[in-house]
Amino acid sequence: MKKVLFITFEYPISKSYCGGVGQIVEQSRDALLELGYEAYVLISSEFNRKRPVKLLLPDSSIKQYSSFNSYLKDYNWCTFSYIIHHFVNWTKDLKNLKKHKGRRPKIIYHFHSILRREKDSGFRTLNRFLYNQERMIELANSIICPSNYEYDNFIRYFPSFIDKVTVIENTIKSFPPDKNTIDKIREEYSIKPDDIVSLYVGRVERIKGAHIILNETPKVLRKHRRLKLFFVGRSLEKDLYKKLIRLRNKFPRQFFYKRYLERVDLFQYYYLSDIYINSSLSESFSLSTHESALCDNALLLNKLPVLEKFKGASLFFNAREEDFSYKFETLINNGDLRRKLSRKANIVVNRFLGNNKLKEDLGKLLCNFPHG
Repeated sequence: MKKVLFITFEYPISKSYCGGVGQIVEQSRDALLELGYEAYVLISSEFNRKRPVKLLLPDSSIKQYSSFNSYLKDYNWCTFSYIIHHFVNWTKDLKNLKKHKGRRPKIIYHFHSILRREKDSGFRTLNRFLYNQERMIELANSIICPSNYEYDNFIRYFPSFIDKVTVIENTIKSFPPDKNTIDKIREEYSIKPDDIVSLYVGRVERIKGAHIILNETPKVLRKHRRLKLFFVGRSLEKDLYKKLIRLRNKFPRQFFYKRYLERVDLFQYYYLSDIYINSSLSESFSLSTHESALCDNALLLNKLPVLEKFKGASLFFNAREEDFSYKFETLINNGDLRRKLSRKANIVVNRFLGNNKLKEDLGKLLCNFPHG
């Protein structure tokens, strides 16, 4: 049985925050376990070898290590047939591994966004992340790209490595509605049958467009007393967090904040919601948009190329034109439009899932891996 090591900075193993990358790693691990691989996950958000790391074993038990060095004493890199890297740490180790004589693992870099593209768009990106991503692209035997949109960006920024890259689109792990949980949420937040529930899921930071919603929310909430707005996600920018807390205190019956929800609970909020907002200024896929569409939400999306699949099945706003409030209120006021868009978005996402082959494509990539 071939051993595979995933490397990631996050994974849904506890009640701590886990974003989209961790969920994709989980789905990839599950796929390879089903295909008969022995899949391990090294969880390390650090670049310091003396910091603790965790190792998720194939039987789903977890080993805690006091440092990265102590982990390497138990699991040498060459223990594995494949290393699938979802972050940009340990690049020096992996580069040295490529020089190792004898049996060594194939290295696959599964990226989730082109950091140089984000920096060119004006977003703050640490230089070491940029440098390490480019090192990973250079040293990897093969590269996994999450969408056709990001593939176009990859060949624009890294044309020399086009032969390495394969598109394997992300997929979605869904959970069924639980009436008891949904009723409890309704009761806890005094949600009446004629209230309109709106939901934002994502990190509270500018690259996710959280400032757009937070800036416009006060006047929208004052105007629409039946509106309930939930923010779900970890806050990474202090000024936005302060603004969020002020809003929560000012509108205690309309504005609610959850730093983290487990996936099964998050889906109950999707099922409960009428409108899902994706205000992000940069996306390579957007897991939460697909999840909310699967749960019959009307989608209010910032106009990004990667979300073009929802054209005609969502209401787009343009962050540069400052028309968010107008489009948001259009959905709040028009129940027929919400129902029409939610049906269309559900069809789009179910068609996408019907064509999705993450397990097959991942297995094919490993089986057909070039030798040498």
